Amino acid sequence: MSDSSPRLGYRPTAKLERMPFGKYKGLLFGQVPTEYAAWLLNRDIDDRLRQALKGVGAEAAGQPSGDAAATVHAPVGDEAGIIADFLTAREQAAAAKRRLSDLREQLISLLDKRGGPCVDEASGQRISIEERPRWEYDPAVVHRLVDDGRLNELQFAQALVTSVDKKVVTGWVQEGLVTEDQVAELNARVVTRMLRQVCVKPLASR
Repeated sequence: MSDSSPRLGYRPTAKLERMPFGKYKGLLFGQVPTEYAAWLLNRDIDDRLRQALKGVGAEAAGQPSGDAAATVHAPVGDEAGIIADFLTAREQAAAAKRRLSDLREQLISLLDKRGGPCVDEASGQRISIEERPRWEYDPAVVHRLVDDGRLNELQFAQALVTSVDKKVVTGWVQEGLVTEDQVAELNARVVTRMLRQVCVKPLASR
């Protein structure tokens, strides 16, 4: 009888010694062709996998060097203004994100000390903590869909972030590339951790 419960896999702290998936699965990274390593390095992949692949195909990863670097032009006119505004907005968004993260941690600590939710009378909202599992997919397992010929390597690579992005898998189902049953049969769900989230709801929704 199969176990339908989420299982651990592709742990973020484990050091990669061999390719975990793909047509070169099981090979030591020194045996992986540079072209394949370079192709993966240009994807949004797991940091551990990126680090392991850097020694294999760093030069072929699309990094400009030599004459290629000399062809890059400096921005002029409106381009420079747009780039400057973008970089400023990017930094402001990053600062706001850090601030929000700090405040979230402070609020969680506050609610823990209170031993329960609180009500903000000014806004009429109830603030509490919810725990939700964060789950993803084990790339080594999901790659069976490529082995079975249902997906190609490019489609599979679209899902590689820290593990296989479940939104991309949902897209495969919506496009008719695979069915929900085929994904479910893989039993590839991975619970990475329990997330403690701040939940804000209007008092009327209690």
